[in-house]
Amino acid sequence: MKVADLRTTIVAVPQRRAYPSSWRRSYLGSTPALAVIVELETDDGLVGIGESPVVYAGRPEVTVALIEGVRELVVGADPFHGDVLRRLLQAETGMAHLGTAGISWGLAGIDMAIWDLVGRACGQPLHRLWGGAWRERSPFYADIPPGEPAAMADDARAWVARGFTTLYCKVGFGIDLDVARVRAVREAVGDGPRIRVDANQAWGPGSARSAIARLAEYGLEYIEQPVLASNLEEMAEVRRSVPVPILAHEAALTPELCLQVIARRAADALQLDPRFGDGIAGARASALAAEAAGLPVVTHTFGELGVATASVLQLHAAHRNFVHANQTYYWNLVDDVIAGGPLPFDGPFLQVPTGPGLGVELDRDRLAEHAARYEREVRGRPPSVPQDPFYARDYLLRPRV
Repeated sequence: MKVADLRTTIVAVPQRRAYPSSWRRSYLGSTPALAVIVELETDDGLVGIGESPVVYAGRPEVTVALIEGVRELVVGADPFHGDVLRRLLQAETGMAHLGTAGISWGLAGIDMAIWDLVGRACGQPLHRLWGGAWRERSPFYADIPPGEPAAMADDARAWVARGFTTLYCKVGFGIDLDVARVRAVREAVGDGPRIRVDANQAWGPGSARSAIARLAEYGLEYIEQPVLASNLEEMAEVRRSVPVPILAHEAALTPELCLQVIARRAADALQLDPRFGDGIAGARASALAAEAAGLPVVTHTFGELGVATASVLQLHAAHRNFVHANQTYYWNLVDDVIAGGPLPFDGPFLQVPTGPGLGVELDRDRLAEHAARYEREVRGRPPSVPQDPFYARDYLLRPRV
């Protein structure tokens, strides 16, 4: 079996609400979610599907160009030699020297589609090929965007009423405001739900210790990336000196970085993203390294549609240390490109697909509809930078003292 053809489709899928993100993406929120769907067809007619995110300046054409740039390497490849292909792509795109995080997102759809082909050829979901399922459904947390404390409290109550048991807030805007927001959320939901906060490297070591000491009384599950990801010595020192567990994110984007975090005892848990860290194989390597160190792992989101969401659900099922709630914006989608529409939430849970490969199929009518929306509403228009207080200068350029 060889890959005979590679196809890409840019789609624009409507979302329910404007949703600010520290990634500063011009197409986030109430504007359509953009993605590139990848299809690999083999010489015997089997089709594997994947999904690449749109990262570069809101331009999906850049993602397509990265994929097209390796077409000659992918067409003719044997899907069962996927690891050999992965290393070849790294060598030919500079990732072997410059690191995988800078470009692996562009080739993520190829990586998923290769794995999907392997599962389809075997007639098994990927979690079975990786050793079986530790869980049949996977939990996700509710993301509460920054705002007035009272509005965040209302948001928190609504999520808990829907059955979500872990809530997530951004911090790093100024400790008094951070405390007011987290306090409002905790008072709104009581002692039961977990609260996780993300500083996005906002603090220096001293301010991190001071801020976390004030936030700790609200029973936080984790502080995500409190200090610079590049300063693991200080990250480890902060971890030793505060009462709240530390979750590494930007410090744990690749397997190599995860090993450094583990070796320096700089975090209590790791947040992984297959699309930025050497694909599915890289995420699995990181999860296994964390398991060997006795650490739990969770996954990060970059606004996945159903294809990429299915891939992380397969990952969650196959590794026993995915024991906490993961990040997603999937609940913000109005529709999807997969058969049956968006995967349904049961409270905070999504069911792990059991079909072959990733476990989901493309809906050709939906794919065409959302591809047409991209052509009609997005292509050729300059991306607009969100004008939102979330992106205030004092958040993007925060003093690290």
